[in-house]
Amino acid sequence: MNINRNVINLIGLGILSAGSIVQAETMDILKNPVLEINRVHKAIIIDGDLTDLEWEQAVGTDYFVEIEPGENIRPPEKTEVKIAYDDQNLYVAFWAFADPKDIRASFQKRDHAWMDDFVAIFLDTYGDANTGTMIGANPYGIQMDALNNGGGDDDPTFDLVYESKGIITDKGYQVEMAIPFSSLSFPDNNVQEWKVGFYRSLPREKRSQIIWGGFDRTNPCFLCQMGTLKGIQGINQHGSFEFLPAIVGSQVSELDQINTLQKGTALGEASLGIKYSLSSDQVAELTINPDYSQVEADEEQVDVNTTFALFFPEKRPFFNAGNDLIDTWINAINTRSINNPIASVRMINRGQKNSWYLLSAMDEDSPYIIPGEEQSFSVSEGQSISNIFRFRRTLDEASFFGILATDRRMVDNDGSGSVVGFDTRYKFNKTYQVELQTLFSHTQEPNDSLLVNNTIFGDDNTFTFDGESFSGNAVELEFRRETKHWGIETGYDHRSPAFRADNGFISNNNQRRVYLKSYWVYTPDKMISKVVGGFHSGIEYNFDGKKKSRYTSFFGNVVLPRQTRFNINISVKPFTRFKEVDLENLWDLSVNINSHFNKSLSLGGSFSRGVNTVTFLDVPEKGNSTSFSLWTRLKVSDRMHVGGTYENYQMTTLDKKEEYYSGYLTGIRMNYQYNQALSFRLLGQYNDFSQTFQLQPLLSYQPSPFTIFYIGSTSNQIAENLSIDSIMEGQVQDRQLFLKFQYLFN
Repeated sequence: MNINRNVINLIGLGILSAGSIVQAETMDILKNPVLEINRVHKAIIIDGDLTDLEWEQAVGTDYFVEIEPGENIRPPEKTEVKIAYDDQNLYVAFWAFADPKDIRASFQKRDHAWMDDFVAIFLDTYGDANTGTMIGANPYGIQMDALNNGGGDDDPTFDLVYESKGIITDKGYQVEMAIPFSSLSFPDNNVQEWKVGFYRSLPREKRSQIIWGGFDRTNPCFLCQMGTLKGIQGINQHGSFEFLPAIVGSQVSELDQINTLQKGTALGEASLGIKYSLSSDQVAELTINPDYSQVEADEEQVDVNTTFALFFPEKRPFFNAGNDLIDTWINAINTRSINNPIASVRMINRGQKNSWYLLSAMDEDSPYIIPGEEQSFSVSEGQSISNIFRFRRTLDEASFFGILATDRRMVDNDGSGSVVGFDTRYKFNKTYQVELQTLFSHTQEPNDSLLVNNTIFGDDNTFTFDGESFSGNAVELEFRRETKHWGIETGYDHRSPAFRADNGFISNNNQRRVYLKSYWVYTPDKMISKVVGGFHSGIEYNFDGKKKSRYTSFFGNVVLPRQTRFNINISVKPFTRFKEVDLENLWDLSVNINSHFNKSLSLGGSFSRGVNTVTFLDVPEKGNSTSFSLWTRLKVSDRMHVGGTYENYQMTTLDKKEEYYSGYLTGIRMNYQYNQALSFRLLGQYNDFSQTFQLQPLLSYQPSPFTIFYIGSTSNQIAENLSIDSIMEGQVQDRQLFLKFQYLFN
């Protein structure tokens, strides 16, 4: 198995690519390894030079084992690590031996170097295998971090403040890191005892995953198998402040009634964030007029054949803190439901057994996602006050019990929505676990004309905002068994017709489902390094007892040389019911291939063909659907990358004589990273469905996750087709110029 399904999904390695596996000596797994580290009395300078006297005094290990694609064998290259601490920082040093010409490394933005060589430390400061923090860097010191919740999900948007520096030598590369204790949460005790792991990613013809101590594939929980870090004492953090002032400016130009682009007024705003650490495991934050804008724009998605709202991930740094606590199987908490807050306050407490999260915010422009059985509605209302509370108690290793409560009240009308419920994950042993969540909602609709739709749901309610009051519930139950070569998941879930989550993302309801998933893993030791196959089958009903769908899908995954991964999926729907129309014998075949071909070139593509439902028709029909996509990424130099994407979608009648729709999305992205902090990005995207071209240049300077300066623009224009002439002659619909300066004082 992989290190951990969660971690591997995060860093994009999944089922890892490999070529021929060289027969190597099997190594013993270190059971419960322990490192007892020393305190250094002089701060270590983070410059990549590991000849400092302090490193000679530090405790270390070189017992690293390849766990993918080989199973606990001697790794292709040697790795050493040392660790120490002082009053302020945890220090980590890696010696990653390799032929310098084989090293894959480049200057990239933070969290964009997952396919490079890199090293990392994993920390579980509470030792309960429910939350793990990965902190790493590539050979140039480019930072990458992530938060793992111990049960199937990772948060790649998590950011931690730390120092890192890497240098390439004639023997490989060296990475040096200083992790401030103020960036970590840990028990408020004088003597600390943490779980720790060390990791190295070695991408060559195959991608080797190398860890300290080894990994038992019969136990899929990586956090459960980490070693123990002892020796840290006297580092309690009390009474520390962080100040985060920011200044933002923008100017928006839009077309007026006579089709002339009019420049808007230049606007500027200031904001302030204050963070106070009550202890090493409890923080309070206050923000006044916070700016939650993010540099990375949402990726374009095609919605031409869906009746449901599209989900976009949270990218705003403020809201990503504490995500591991509020993320649950039913998406009852989605912080993008707080769109443009005037002010907010948050407290996070992480304890050895008990943790809790509290957020209150006043929002200027509150979005609604109103779910239905076969469609959802998206509208925006005025001001609202949101309160979110989450409590979680550790039961045992990788097991917990939690409760949550959310409440949103509109300021200018009587609209409100509340959700309460509990969830638990219990791991019986290394093989079996169960997950359960149940939620109850109560909704008071506003009474206005913002949404008018008289479709009936539940107890004679309508979607129209007419002041109705109703309650709903949701349940998710799953039993899971995972072993070295076989896994199975079976479960039941439902969302009642009146279930809503104003502070979450629920796009559909009135659904009951039972399902069964199973997969098998085969690991040959020749050209193909891993084969995974399985199926997923389920049946869905609504709350009136009407069958809505029956489906079965079969999937396969093959890992080939040159870090190439081939996937195939065959989905069959013998029956589906949509808008009171019964449709039979739907199917879909899709294939996908991705390859990190060499140090400079990555590419991939996908193809899908099938017979699917044309959902946007008043009377649904079956149609022939075809889609394909291509992507490539070229490393021009260690500092410059260029990439392109193309996605094509088509739906025709079964006899292929008429088109329901046909179009494509395409884009090109250029990144130039001068150093760890300074970068320039140029993004161009064309949407053939809307015939719009978007251009986004951006210059940014980001020495830390929370200290940033950027200036850029976004323009949207009508272009009849993707050609230079059409783009140059196209009418600009809107243009925004923006800048931001934010600096973290601590």
